[in-house]
Amino acid sequence: MKFKCIALINFLVLQCLAILGVSKGFDFFYFVQQWPGSYCDSDKFSCCYPTTGKPAADFSIHGLWPNYRNGSYPQNCDPNNPFNESETSDLISSMRRNWPSLSCPSSSGESFWSHEWEKHGTCSESLLDQHSYFQTALTLRQQTNILQSLKSESFQMEDLIALPTLKML
Repeated sequence: MKFKCIALINFLVLQCLAILGVSKGFDFFYFVQQWPGSYCDSDKFSCCYPTTGKPAADFSIHGLWPNYRNGSYPQNCDPNNPFNESETSDLISSMRRNWPSLSCPSSSGESFWSHEWEKHGTCSESLLDQHSYFQTALTLRQQTNILQSLKSESFQMEDLIALPTLKML
């Protein structure tokens, strides 16, 4: 079990440092994924499945967040560039599968993606336009299949539930 925990910690550190960027506005990105069951079983959040149906029992994207090395982060950097679904129309089906909204009331995801773009994505405009922001997160999701990695190490979901919450900077 000790090896599995070390492997998981190393894997999560790589997740946190998945993209390192040199930019005027921030130091690096956090690529954040969530386990829908943990979100929905939490006392902190009310959970509603997307109008498109219950998400798969797999990690999903929560966001791609520019951050500073000191732990703070830029937010809402360009109010003149709101989320525009037409700029990501070719990505929508993949976003619905891999980046579902679990917050209430139920939605098909547009309000969640709008929030993520306006709060975090607009702060990455020096590197990523709106389409590239969402495409990058989807590509990272494909490249970092947490569930498959855990299964290949014989992790059971019960092992994950028993792990303490980790915060890595």
